[in-house]
Amino acid sequence: MNDFVVELGGSRRLIEVCESLVDPRTRKREVLALRDAMAELSLDTAEIVVRSGTTSEEIEAETGTIRVVPAWRFLLDLS
Repeated sequence: MNDFVVELGGSRRLIEVCESLVDPRTRKREVLALRDAMAELSLDTAEIVVRSGTTSEEIEAETGTIRVVPAWRFLLDLS
């Protein structure tokens, strides 16, 4: 199950939060959960917010794009 489905200005954002994606099992689990939720909610983008990390990346999934972003960047982007 996903951590957050947020409604902002009439649009939904699907957000997973985790410590790190270094462990391949964690990465797989988080990506699969978002892929399934994206399909269920008909969303073509989602985000994984990681606490430990300094760089962003994009993961292409069958259902769309998953953006991986460090927590500090995610919080700055909210303001």
